[in-house]
Amino acid sequence: MRRDFVVRDVPGQCHGSTGCALDGSFVVAWFAGDHEGAANSRIHLATGAGGEWSDPVAVSGDLAPCWNPVLHRRVDGDLLLYFKVGATIGAWRTWLVRSGDGGRTWSTPRPLVDGGEGGRGPVRVPPLRLPSGRLLAGASTETWGERPRWDAFVDISDDDGLTWRRTPDVPIDHDTFPGAGIIQPTLWATPGGDLRLLARSTSGRLVASTSTDEGETWSPGVPSAVPNNNSGVSACADGRTVHLAHNPTTGDWASRAPLVVSVSTDDGDTWRPWLTLEESTGAADREGYRPADSGVLTTGANEFSYPCLVRSPDGLAVTYTWQRRGIVLALLHP
Repeated sequence: MRRDFVVRDVPGQCHGSTGCALDGSFVVAWFAGDHEGAANSRIHLATGAGGEWSDPVAVSGDLAPCWNPVLHRRVDGDLLLYFKVGATIGAWRTWLVRSGDGGRTWSTPRPLVDGGEGGRGPVRVPPLRLPSGRLLAGASTETWGERPRWDAFVDISDDDGLTWRRTPDVPIDHDTFPGAGIIQPTLWATPGGDLRLLARSTSGRLVASTSTDEGETWSPGVPSAVPNNNSGVSACADGRTVHLAHNPTTGDWASRAPLVVSVSTDDGDTWRPWLTLEESTGAADREGYRPADSGVLTTGANEFSYPCLVRSPDGLAVTYTWQRRGIVLALLHP
């Protein structure tokens, strides 16, 4: 494994990275500002490989505050970058920029869909491309307040990411589900053609669901065996081998350290540890992660989180948040 900082010691905070492998290099984007949800939070992007990275540039224009960029490479080679804009998570709208030169220059941002409050298109990790060419994006909505409610769904694109069609929410029983619910699903396809989903949740476990009709409908969500700390995860599959980057801790707003990659060889039914990306550093882990009234997180100092796991020409690569002060790219080469 090789780890390099894409950016480090940023003013304020950085978080929510996304990566895309090009021919011999990577494009990595994230959001940064005084803090998560700050009025000066913009989408920043750098290109490079190894220890050589371009200076970060802002690609979100005057839009703010910005959150959760997601990169996607089209079949024609163009890059699409989706990101959320809104003062609160419940008011998010998704915007899109496009690059035809490997991320060096970008179009003027445009809304992804009309309306779409809460966010549409990919919410956290790159979309899944099916053999038919269809894209499936894990998406979600968050309603905050006295009784928060979170729901996950899948957005479908049949034109390689330019337009999207929303599917119904993944069914869960909100009357009995612990906490607000589920968000930010990550998806993969099995060799038999079924689709699997794991979603971040407030229950202390990732929640699993299955589709047998190319993502049109999804089975009721059920708790998996994988612990979850109510933080983002990312999966990537090659046949029946599935890798999952996540924090192996359990609890609502629990510790975001350590950060590991687990592996499954039975379509995600069972998992075993494979690789540790970052170790826990001690007492700060126990501070936890508490939501402020606005829905913005108050975080502890010891955070390795929000991985984005993607395929590269040499195997697997993952970007992630390092202490909210840097973004790391790790080459895993399984």
